[in-house]
Amino acid sequence: MNVDTRLGVSAAWWGLALACLLAVQGCATPASGTATAPAATSAERDSAAARPSALAVERQWLQSWFKDTPVRIEQRGADAFSIEVPREFSFDTGRSVVKPPLGAVLDKLAQSLQRKPMARVELLAAPGDAGAASPLALQRAGNMRKHLLARGVTLEQLGPPTAAPLAAVQLRVGLVAH
Repeated sequence: MNVDTRLGVSAAWWGLALACLLAVQGCATPASGTATAPAATSAERDSAAARPSALAVERQWLQSWFKDTPVRIEQRGADAFSIEVPREFSFDTGRSVVKPPLGAVLDKLAQSLQRKPMARVELLAAPGDAGAASPLALQRAGNMRKHLLARGVTLEQLGPPTAAPLAAVQLRVGLVAH
């Protein structure tokens, strides 16, 4: 094959490739003035409404980790859930050091918060030994907050440490309002 023939074949091939590319591009681009997608049907809207919110998915993930344990995780409306860990699994009497069972809950919560940066721990409460607000309760809540920060949770995702009125650690996670 001489050079002229090879150039003719090459030019023909490139011409065909360009024509195919333009045809595909023309199919992908909607004509001006037409809608790009049909409006959602009521069945599609109902299906979207039935899908769990991002936090419901996180709640379910956390529940799977703590199934058959004393940790209670409950949905609180569409965009919030709560976690309760009994005091005896959270802190030793008279101490503010986070016990390993509570540490495991906080570690999984930290993973969840890293996946959902728009989520925030709105309530970060620890109980005192007598169940009433006390310096020990605030110290415990502060240590829980430090634990979450050490696991990569941002300051913006954490509310202030508070004393819990119940004999359990209480955490409430919600979405940050725009």
